[in-house]
Amino acid sequence: MKKLGMLLLISIVLSGCGGDDQKKMGQEYKFSKTNVKDENRIGNNMNYGDFGYMRHMSGDKVKTGNAVPYLNRQKLADMISDMVLQLPDVKDVGTLVTDEEVLIGYKTTNKDRNAAADQVKMTAFSVVPRYYHVYVSDEKGMIDKIEQYQSLNNDTEQIEGIMDRLIQQMKKAPQGKKWNYGENENGEMNGETNNMRSEMEGK
Repeated sequence: MKKLGMLLLISIVLSGCGGDDQKKMGQEYKFSKTNVKDENRIGNNMNYGDFGYMRHMSGDKVKTGNAVPYLNRQKLADMISDMVLQLPDVKDVGTLVTDEEVLIGYKTTNKDRNAAADQVKMTAFSVVPRYYHVYVSDEKGMIDKIEQYQSLNNDTEQIEGIMDRLIQQMKKAPQGKKWNYGENENGEMNGETNNMRSEMEGK
């Protein structure tokens, strides 16, 4: 009975301390978390630590409007270049992201050019929206060539023709495996080309 009484006393004391410690830890965590968020906002003007979540249920009021989520192409190009550079045989890479294409020039020491192209291409496909097409090239001078196009945009005169000519040059290099039975190596649907897509969008 004496032992049982002692155990109960110890248990009560520990649980009391535990509650105080828990409150203290919660306050410290809250303070620490706030500081991290503030640092992120100051450093990047964006809190990358936040998750994005939205739930919709049947009967909810549907919002109307033309607003679409903003895709930061500069950050996307930076991310893709960084990821491709982590591939074992890639030594240099330049990435251009347009509104529907990713163009990647790279240097590799891999003797199997098709395997290298497939790795580079699939790295880009892993992070871009599904409607994007990806073109790659390990041809000499292609990184510098792609870099020259970075100041262009959708308002540039004859931009579709300019981009299509660059893509055709890139496609002379290995493009890796076909994406699936309905799409080619670059994610284009069978029979689809850049020119055809442009004509469809112009209608």
